[in-house]
Amino acid sequence: MGMRYHRLVLLISLIPLMLAVMSCASDGSSQAFRTGSSPISPAARTPEQQAVQDHEQVVRRQLSDTTDGNARFALLDRLASDYFRAGMVSDSMRVREDIVDDSRIPAGRRSLAAASLAEAYAEGFDYARSERLLDRARTLAGETTPAELESLPREPSYAYFSAEAEIDRRYLNRHDLGLLKRREIEELAWHNINDPALSVKRHQAAVNELLGNSPELVRVLVQNNRRTEALSYANEIRWDIDNRSDLSPSPIQRAAVELGRSMALASNDDYDGAMSAVDVAIKGFQKAKLAPYSGYIGDALRLRLMFALAMGRIGDYQADADAWEYGARINPVVAHTISEDERESLVLAAHGNWQEAQRRIAAVMADNLVRRGPESPFYKYQAAMHMLYRLEDPAAHVGETEIAGYVKPLVGTQDDYDDSGTRGAYDEDGALALSMSRAMNEGGQGQVLAFQIAELFHMNATQGAMADGAARLAAATPGLRALIEQEQSLRHEQNTAHGALVRATNWFSAAQRLGGTQAQQNLASANVEHEEKVIKATDEKLVSLRKQIASQFPLYRQLVSPEIPTPGALAKVLRAGEVYVDFYAGRDASYAFVVRPGGNFQAVRLATTRAALMRQVVALRAGFDAGIPPQRPGDLAGFDLGAAADLFQQLIAPVQDDIRGATTVYIGTSGVLASIPFDVLVTRPATSLEDADWWIGTTMPVRIPNASALVLARSHPAAHASEPLIAFADPSFDGRASASDVGPGARVVARAFPVDTGAPAFDYHLVVPLPETMAEARSIATTLGASDQSVLRGKQASRSEAMKRDLSNHRVVLFATHGIVAGEVPGWRKSGLALAYEGRGLSDSVLTADDIVTLRLNADWVILSACNTGFVTGAAGDAVSELSRAFFAAGARSMLVTQWAVESRSATEVTTGLFRTYADDPSLSKSEALARTERDMASGKDGGLYRHPYFWGAYVLVGDSAR
Repeated sequence: MGMRYHRLVLLISLIPLMLAVMSCASDGSSQAFRTGSSPISPAARTPEQQAVQDHEQVVRRQLSDTTDGNARFALLDRLASDYFRAGMVSDSMRVREDIVDDSRIPAGRRSLAAASLAEAYAEGFDYARSERLLDRARTLAGETTPAELESLPREPSYAYFSAEAEIDRRYLNRHDLGLLKRREIEELAWHNINDPALSVKRHQAAVNELLGNSPELVRVLVQNNRRTEALSYANEIRWDIDNRSDLSPSPIQRAAVELGRSMALASNDDYDGAMSAVDVAIKGFQKAKLAPYSGYIGDALRLRLMFALAMGRIGDYQADADAWEYGARINPVVAHTISEDERESLVLAAHGNWQEAQRRIAAVMADNLVRRGPESPFYKYQAAMHMLYRLEDPAAHVGETEIAGYVKPLVGTQDDYDDSGTRGAYDEDGALALSMSRAMNEGGQGQVLAFQIAELFHMNATQGAMADGAARLAAATPGLRALIEQEQSLRHEQNTAHGALVRATNWFSAAQRLGGTQAQQNLASANVEHEEKVIKATDEKLVSLRKQIASQFPLYRQLVSPEIPTPGALAKVLRAGEVYVDFYAGRDASYAFVVRPGGNFQAVRLATTRAALMRQVVALRAGFDAGIPPQRPGDLAGFDLGAAADLFQQLIAPVQDDIRGATTVYIGTSGVLASIPFDVLVTRPATSLEDADWWIGTTMPVRIPNASALVLARSHPAAHASEPLIAFADPSFDGRASASDVGPGARVVARAFPVDTGAPAFDYHLVVPLPETMAEARSIATTLGASDQSVLRGKQASRSEAMKRDLSNHRVVLFATHGIVAGEVPGWRKSGLALAYEGRGLSDSVLTADDIVTLRLNADWVILSACNTGFVTGAAGDAVSELSRAFFAAGARSMLVTQWAVESRSATEVTTGLFRTYADDPSLSKSEALARTERDMASGKDGGLYRHPYFWGAYVLVGDSAR
């Protein structure tokens, strides 16, 4: 009661000052945004601006004689557009507020104007005005008649959802809520596009909304650390506008899609691709004759500067900086979408004034730390900007301590981890890559940091799917759910406390600036101290609660924010004969990090780059990805022996001495290197399969998503399950009874999910059936001594069946079906396993990574047989890593997956041969059993044809290879 009384006294005493502050701006940017650019004096106006100013008087007289609402809207809308074209954006917005206030104009038009202004004011940090207009937009949307909807260019519900999304992320610091709103817009747009009952006008409005929303949806996906989904969505939208005749984008819409795609590419550490995309966007906006001070061009120029900064090339874009400055002088939305200090810091950096750029962004960071806290994506990307300024400043020396100060909060520790699910968009990967490069020169501790940064890259590629899985796990676990609800409540308190501190700080500044009495200043200072104590207390409660969650539910903690181990911690779980190698391929430099049992650690800079490796990987995979196996012994069938030897020399040879003697080499990587079939590399140039010296002849490469996955798997040992097998095979993709069993014939399914470009949605019935998988499943069952009842097929091989069963008593869990990766089918943004049709198709028939997390497993092996279950694109992260992380989280110890479309006869030979070898020799590890099977086939034991790596090299072991 005493504390509440003290707070009440403080607030009452500060009321005069509060009123004074409220009449001013809550911060500098808001005040500038309210008034727009400085009023243009009559003498400074251009003839065009003076003409528009004079024309307003004519319009006002016409309005006094016009009662028709549509005519009044047309007059004001034209005037607002004329003001904008003349560069008088503040006046344009003033006129649009007149539209909102004009009761004779139809409600729908007014709602759209209110929502548009609400979003613009939210972007300019004027939240009071934004929320007032948003309330108007909602009310007026409810008053819009069905007849008026047919005449509107945009549905009011779309518009106010968009404004709500901006308020959620900018004002409430709830980027997750902003994402939900953006997804609602997308879902509503697609619903209307595919609704045949709607008019052509309504369909076009839905198309406009879908394409206009796309860059902002990408932005919030990235800021919610869903980078793989963001790129999948961006590529999907581009595919849609190229292939769907019902979309027909305008040049501006096509450019906007490229703008969104540039953000998605940058968030996946592909700045070259991001630059190409933003270049296309800017050219598109310019070709469409957008005003150089328009919001789209301002956003695009800012992004190009951010990407250039991440690439170390911002000095080449001084013209962009100057053009952006020009736009900010004209358009208050461009000026105040970000703070003036942040904008000026980029401009200064472009002109080589690094120290002042650092000072300006440091001020923004300090402000955001108060406003939103260190977990805000705004703070995170600004911290990355500051780090890049420091690293690229030729006069600054950035040592290991400073690099560690930036990196450590991102990699986390056991007791202090960030589970907010946010990341710094635009430039964070660039800051990490350059930090890694510098850290490599900072001795042993620096190289440990470089290793952890590389691990963070691999981890980030799949974090969105893991966060979904964590949410599903919490929903299904009452004790965990209660703790998560407490955490969410504390997060709300934290956001509220930051907002209160901002107000208290503003009041204290006003008390000093406006000459408040000493008593008022003392009370204002006390209020600031109180709010700081509230934040500190809330932060301490959050840390304590996270420790409790990590202790009671370690799996959840590893899903939302996995701890990245040091080489020393990883070495403790490695066993004799094992070694771990982390590969990172960068645009300017590549690295290999080797960890051996006992703690020996080596960091090696590789003499290659991502682009060079990409060329070799494409050459190596070309024959495999074509899906055409060799037809006769000795036929290379497109297999590039030269690329197989070159990749070995570029990646393995530099660390050969460090891995010598290891029978199992765990490989952690992502991006382009994730698509390498390491099993088919050769140690020296060869001209024929008979002459090939396969790397697997001496060691077996085993894929692992990252070091954290191996540490987690070995930190929570469990007793082996008692039942030998449960298998899901030959799913019924068409909803009918499964196909009849096939004989010993062989075939290859290269395209499991055929896409019909003329269809509005993917037809799940067209998934290519796999009747031959029954022979494989039954053969494995026989080898393991399992009963026929252990093999589920047809309709029974379904997602719902897998989800409801307790699979924890089976040593081997087999899914003999197709794997599907994000973006493989338009509208699908997750990796998963295609199971029996259950009524809707993709949405209810695919077992996704976030489904898998909630399965109850205690499996020595999870076998993902058939085609492409381990396929990765080599671009935006690592699909096999997403699935394997999910299976490991669910309780699997290892997985066997395929990297291309396998031929059915050899598939059976590999999997049954593997289990036969494994069962016959209890001394063998899983990797040794697979190595023997592949070596036998490569040596010709199964016939000359099967020497070709197409048949045996598709299989890769992922996870813990120990017995």
